[in-house]
Amino acid sequence: MPSPAGPRALFIYYRVPQAHRADAFEAITAAQQTLMRRLPGVQARLWCRSDEQATDALEQTWMEVYEHPEGVGALCEQVLQALLQALPAGLIGSRHTEAFVPLGAATVPSPTSEA
Repeated sequence: MPSPAGPRALFIYYRVPQAHRADAFEAITAAQQTLMRRLPGVQARLWCRSDEQATDALEQTWMEVYEHPEGVGALCEQVLQALLQALPAGLIGSRHTEAFVPLGAATVPSPTSEA
């Protein structure tokens, strides 16, 4: 169910060692495709930090983004967790999950006027 502010989205970020980029890309995009097949309406994207993408840095920061028109709920998180537990150990760094909802006019406090 969407929140009063709007549908909840997940942002999951982590570091990927240079030596594992190709395998990590394949594994994560496969998991995302499976998730989208299992839960129609879920949109999954994989992003790379723009200032690291064109470099040969030892690690890159990647971010998975999950959205649904009605918001990402507990079922989506459970399916995603199960899919990603199958990733080989050490393929990616520690995953950090954050959830956000869009700001709407009703959720942003109006400035107070001082005379």
